[in-house]
Amino acid sequence: MADLTPPPPAAIEAQRAFDAADAECRRISDALPSSVAVAAGEAIVTEEQRVELQAARDARMAALHALLAVKRWDGDGGPKEAEAALRQAARAAGDEPSGAA
Repeated sequence: MADLTPPPPAAIEAQRAFDAADAECRRISDALPSSVAVAAGEAIVTEEQRVELQAARDARMAALHALLAVKRWDGDGGPKEAEAALRQAARAAGDEPSGAA
């Protein structure tokens, strides 16, 4: 375990970009009216809201593809260890997006 190589800067930045894109999707989604209110006819999701959410989802997907391209590196210890190390390194500086887990 002590021989693990830390994540490279490109992987850390890709994780941060994905975290930010994911947080933006959550922010937009949380601002939408509830599905219960929509089903009851008490609220609607506007076309502008749909477009904004789709753009955020597209950006998140692009960030995911970029992350997957750099998620593994020599000496990462395996998939689970690499993911844990990458998340820890990306969030270590206190740059964790609001609401990220």
